[in-house]
Amino acid sequence: MDTAAIPYRVADFLKQHPPFRFMAEADLVGLAAHGRVRFHEADEYICWQPSAYGPFVWVIQQGSVSLWDETTSPATLADIRGAGDSIGMERFNGISANPWSARTASDVVLYALNAADLQPLIARYPQAAHYVAAYSAVTPDYSGQGERPRAHEIYAADLVRDRAPVLCPAAAPITEAARLMSGTGSHALALMAEGRLARLLTAADLLQWIADGAQNPQQSAFSVARTPLVTVPPQALVSDCVLAMAEARAAAAALTSDGSPNTVLQSTVTAASLAPAFGDHPVTILQEIATAPNVDSLRNLGVRARAWILDNLSSPAAVGWLARWGDLVNRRILDRLLHLTGNDHPGLLWCFHGAAGRRELLTAEAPHIAVIGTAITSLEIALAECGFLAAEPVVSASLDEWKACFTGWIRDPIRTRVYSSRTFFDLRPVHGSLDIFHELEAHVRAELAAEPAFLRLVANDCLSTLPPLTFFRDLVVEESGERTDTFHLESSAVEPLADVARVFSLASGSPLGASTTERFRKARHLLPAREAIFREAAETMRVMLFHEARAGLRLRTSGAEVPLSILSREDRQVLRSGFHAIHQLLEFTASGEWLEGL
Repeated sequence: MDTAAIPYRVADFLKQHPPFRFMAEADLVGLAAHGRVRFHEADEYICWQPSAYGPFVWVIQQGSVSLWDETTSPATLADIRGAGDSIGMERFNGISANPWSARTASDVVLYALNAADLQPLIARYPQAAHYVAAYSAVTPDYSGQGERPRAHEIYAADLVRDRAPVLCPAAAPITEAARLMSGTGSHALALMAEGRLARLLTAADLLQWIADGAQNPQQSAFSVARTPLVTVPPQALVSDCVLAMAEARAAAAALTSDGSPNTVLQSTVTAASLAPAFGDHPVTILQEIATAPNVDSLRNLGVRARAWILDNLSSPAAVGWLARWGDLVNRRILDRLLHLTGNDHPGLLWCFHGAAGRRELLTAEAPHIAVIGTAITSLEIALAECGFLAAEPVVSASLDEWKACFTGWIRDPIRTRVYSSRTFFDLRPVHGSLDIFHELEAHVRAELAAEPAFLRLVANDCLSTLPPLTFFRDLVVEESGERTDTFHLESSAVEPLADVARVFSLASGSPLGASTTERFRKARHLLPAREAIFREAAETMRVMLFHEARAGLRLRTSGAEVPLSILSREDRQVLRSGFHAIHQLLEFTASGEWLEGL
């Protein structure tokens, strides 16, 4: 082989894998020119824990390498790495010695790259630096965006299909028209005369009338309407509507059966109607939910809301505020659904529990609902009609019955199987009188104070589920050695984090609903000496929720199970670091040592 060609061959391999694929080819060729190629047979050590780093970072070209924690007896398997993975990257994150012993699991070919040459390249390329940082800790600052259909690909009729036009007599007083517009949440009224569309009245027309003095409240709506009448046919694209409205300087257009003003009116199109084609607006979606005329409209608005979340789910750092906005969507849909189905009874307190109670539900999974009060009409069918997945029965009981349930769970947790009811400790009020909830919360707090042993038991229960060991060759490797192509994200990562956070929330005197990250924040104040472990746990939760939401919204599932095929190498590296953080957190929680200091 021409030795001059070797650096180019090595560079060709490196640029297929992160962090090297973020670097320029010329830099990779220069890096490879100062490197070496090494061959190892199976069961040979590449480095030892906790020896000092040598001059090289190792990149696996073929074969597999197992990483071992040899501080335990016997040594425990920490990770398995294959082609494209690196060994020794942790040195760039301030770690002064090898954190693992690396041993070949098969015949292995390694590219040995000079660490002194690699370090300035990592600093030069931010994406490479983010990836390398993930070798040592959870790093939520990476992105993944979806694409929305474009304005010239969407029919305007599809955006207004679930909303009938709001009609108003052209001769009606302007005050009556204003009340109709306010009550329906419409941005434009169709003013009708002799059974035909005469003009459109918009919010801008009303504002101008007020600015002119609003001297005659009995003035006809027709005389106030100044928007030029723009009509478009049913086959008009969003782009057609934009151009027609812009050309006429109109804030609205009428969708008629043939596009002329003298035929049947089908709907009205406003700037707000067209917003989804351009990315939608979160406030507009919430406003439209509050005035949705029927369940079909709520379903379409729910689809819009989840599409908007996915479009803005750029990185785990965005999860916090998007989860809170998603909670507002779920709460507003419930409010409107209760009104539409006649279930908005005084004296009832509607609550979310589980992921919805923690404000961590970003997918179409139905929120878990509990009611404090008398029996209510089932909402499961209505929730399914709204587009929610797997709606569970609404749990309803009187305040006294709820108090008795919590007493049983806390005082006799084994017999009452508290583990299967733990999500009720995420209970959060979303509709109704808060006085009822405050009374229940005070009762739970008193029961916890009287039964301190409860904390130790629920802390130990957190070990019932563990995260995977690692990802290897497009498979998830479990602690048991089982391998699968599906990452059970909810049960093996989200639930353990939520369970631990709930334990420390109970210990801090906040027994009911709060987000996992808020609970970890309280844990940092409760045990300041362990701040680092809780901070990394909170970052890990954001990463897990990001992947759950992204997978669930893309695949139209709950996101509880993620096919490994949709996770990039960068995703997997960050998730691997998250697994280590979860293991560390679970071991600390289950040890019970922290209970002695409370």
